[in-house]
Amino acid sequence: MQALPEAMQAYSAYQQGKTFNNIARKQEALAQQQAAAMNDTAVDNQQRAARNAAMQLSHARGDAAQSQLLREGSIAAREKDLATRLQDEISAQANAALDQATRTRQQGALQAWHTRNSAAQARTKATTAALGSVSSLFSGIAQQLSLPE
Repeated sequence: MQALPEAMQAYSAYQQGKTFNNIARKQEALAQQQAAAMNDTAVDNQQRAARNAAMQLSHARGDAAQSQLLREGSIAAREKDLATRLQDEISAQANAALDQATRTRQQGALQAWHTRNSAAQARTKATTAALGSVSSLFSGIAQQLSLPE
């Protein structure tokens, strides 16, 4: 009788589908956690970079003051250029970190989608095996009921 192996195969495929769904949930949660950690790190780095930029500007002003030059002309232009360059660096670093976090989220979602697709395939396999099991069962019953004359 072929019904028992097919029933076992159906149950196994069903369990595999459940496992894949659990894995998909964990993949998404992990990607979200990683992305959140990346965002937190990006914010910390941005704040640290802003403090460093303020310190660099302070040093530049101190150097200008020690040179006993007035804060006009080329000194003011250099200061403004330094401030702009530092702010651009901070913004670029923050954007890169946020982009990486977004890619991590997207990658996690894609992995979870692939895993859910595998779960759907396992459910289809389980259904097919279950139907085959029922068919084999009825076929076996039908053969036993038909008595030779």
